[in-house]
Amino acid sequence: MTNYRSRLVAVFFALLATLSMGVTAAEAVTATSASPAVAAQNACGNLSGFGHTTLSALPAEATTTYNLIQKGGPFPYPQNDGVVFDNREGILPSCASGYYHEYTVPTPGSSNRGTRRIVTGSGGEYFYTGDHYATFKVIDISGGGTTHACGDLSGLTKIGYSQLSAAAKKVVDNVRGGATSSTTYENREGVLPACASGYYKLFNVGTNDRVISGKAGELAYTPDHYVTFKRIDLNS
Repeated sequence: MTNYRSRLVAVFFALLATLSMGVTAAEAVTATSASPAVAAQNACGNLSGFGHTTLSALPAEATTTYNLIQKGGPFPYPQNDGVVFDNREGILPSCASGYYHEYTVPTPGSSNRGTRRIVTGSGGEYFYTGDHYATFKVIDISGGGTTHACGDLSGLTKIGYSQLSAAAKKVVDNVRGGATSSTTYENREGVLPACASGYYKLFNVGTNDRVISGKAGELAYTPDHYVTFKRIDLNS
């Protein structure tokens, strides 16, 4: 009888030990899975691990912003463009304060700066974020940023004539009919291809939108007072 009780006690303690080990192991697994891996931040100038893109693969406004960066402006948001980007998210390589600067890539139709930016590094790096600093891609500048010849609007996003407002269509029709009630557009923003002074003519549409015509017959439309431009396609 005593031996039987001893065996029961031994089995009981063995079960307790097994359960205890199981709980400990489960806690260890849970603790491990609950601790996310923290990606190490690259050293300054180290672009390994980043996705790459080209200007030609990004929205047309990115090329416009890049060209303005090369010229030193004027920028659509002078209070915000060219300011130091502090890299608080820790996604870009870790560099000294003041190494990075950011520039707005305008979003057509947006009433504010939107979520698109180009961030430059003092070492010649260019990064693009389309989601307000959540993710970044390295811009391979050799793959875009071509300066278009005078009269070539192929670098602009297209807008069909049928998509224009009635007022804008009327202005376009008048321009094509030889309207002369215009002023010279000097292209100070540098968004349109560089041409000789007096090449572009400006026609008002509404409060902020304009139609720009070139001497070669090309037509551009800006809906936001020269922040962005679109090439008018008369056949669509």
